[in-house]
Amino acid sequence: MDLELLDSLGWREGLIAIIGLLVLYIVVLLVRMRRLQRERQVPLASSLAAQSAVATYSAIQNPVPVPPTETASPVPLTAAAPESTTQGDAGAPQFPWNEPPPGIPPGQGLIAALQREVYQLRCEVDGLRSEVLAARDDFRRQLVQSEGSAPGPSPLYNDAMQMAVQGHDATTIAHHCGIARAEADLVVALARNRSESL
Repeated sequence: MDLELLDSLGWREGLIAIIGLLVLYIVVLLVRMRRLQRERQVPLASSLAAQSAVATYSAIQNPVPVPPTETASPVPLTAAAPESTTQGDAGAPQFPWNEPPPGIPPGQGLIAALQREVYQLRCEVDGLRSEVLAARDDFRRQLVQSEGSAPGPSPLYNDAMQMAVQGHDATTIAHHCGIARAEADLVVALARNRSESL
């Protein structure tokens, strides 16, 4: 074997060799497909002949009486003549072997799946939207309730205010209510201002 020849081969020659192998592979596939089509046509023709022979034999063995019918209008010859089929047409499939049947357009299953998914997502979005609206209404109600009513006074300061109105001094209020002396002084001053303004 000549090693110098292998050394001189480049990527272009390799690419040409790969293309040649692909062409050879395609030719072999086409030859095999032709052979399969011929094999399929021959048994189909013989099976059609066998089926017609069996039908003829059974018709002879069991004749079915045909009731007399009214004579209808004559049928034109063009409509009555069945279409003639050749031997090559009898074995051909109803649709091209490399195309999907016409009943299901290509991509129709994917389109239907996408439509179902879009419908499901829309239902989920509607559910989430209603939940958000309910939460918003609940938040607004709570906000209105919290703004409408002022917070109630602390029970300690409420007791301190009642004692200040009754006239107790700041030290007694601080000891009795448990608040600081400065807070008790403020409560006493507030009670005096209220009583003076009334």
